[in-house]
Amino acid sequence: MSDKIRKTNAEIRKVQVTGKSTFVVSLPKKWAASTGITSGSLVHMHPQEDGTLLLTSNGGFAPQGPKTLTIDGRTGEPLIRDIIATYVAGYRVIELKAKNITLEQRKDITAIVKKLIGIEIIEETHERIVIQDILNPGDMPIDMSFRRMHIKTQWMLDNTIKAMKTRDVSIASEVIRQDDEIDRLHLLISKQFMDILLHSRISEKSELGLAGAFYYRLASDQLERVSDHAGKIASIMLESREKIPHETLDEFVKIGTISDKLVNDSVSSFAKCNVELANRVIEEHKKIGDELHRIRHMATTLDPDAVMSIGLIADSVKRIGDYAANIAELAIDFSKSI
Repeated sequence: MSDKIRKTNAEIRKVQVTGKSTFVVSLPKKWAASTGITSGSLVHMHPQEDGTLLLTSNGGFAPQGPKTLTIDGRTGEPLIRDIIATYVAGYRVIELKAKNITLEQRKDITAIVKKLIGIEIIEETHERIVIQDILNPGDMPIDMSFRRMHIKTQWMLDNTIKAMKTRDVSIASEVIRQDDEIDRLHLLISKQFMDILLHSRISEKSELGLAGAFYYRLASDQLERVSDHAGKIASIMLESREKIPHETLDEFVKIGTISDKLVNDSVSSFAKCNVELANRVIEEHKKIGDELHRIRHMATTLDPDAVMSIGLIADSVKRIGDYAANIAELAIDFSKSI
């Protein structure tokens, strides 16, 4: 905010007091005219963490101009990455143009629209497709998105452990499908943070400032990685469950349950800025490595395919614990910023 002030010529206005407690200051005429303010208009005031006051004529959710992407010859991952990057950058209208949009391009565009929260195709011709974000930025604060992400990630962890315990492939398959939903929420949180960073769009439903949103954005990265490794373990169960001895899977269930609890406790410590709980998570996480090393050592005499599968599961269980510890460290950092 201070950088923006230095780059402009500040207008100085004298504050007056009416009655006994009402402070009054006039608005710059040029700004009022440019933003469409007239008699009776509502002006929204947003106190900032640095002591400044942000004034907006629309609640801080001013529409951003459309972003046009020329997509001639672009298909598959390059096209999808371009659309995702534009979405995360905060553009509410994305216009895709080409001399002739191919069937393959339409399939790619439709697929990614289904994977992004809040956007719909509102116009479609041979040469042009328009995507619009219909989600009101103020309706779903970044901390609420993070809570949803945690609930779904915790579901994935719980059911990954259940799949190892019961050897049920249907549960493992459902865990893998759920990973896409975590990715959608992670991209939404990235987009919400960019909105806050670039446009000071702090939802009235959230008490977070910019620093708080920053830590939630970092914590969402860790949850997204947790879900990736839960999905990876579920994939191994689908492919190699018959190769892994039951007693080894039982050992993974025990340690996986510990990692599961560490993730839940780390998120709790983060949401409540509970430093004591965060430190407990970090200390408990250190014990996981020794147990996993023991399981790997026990498996060295098994079939090479089984040894590889066990090694991959052990690595994922360890990384889940690592990401829990990372969230706990963020909880400590976050607690010092408020």
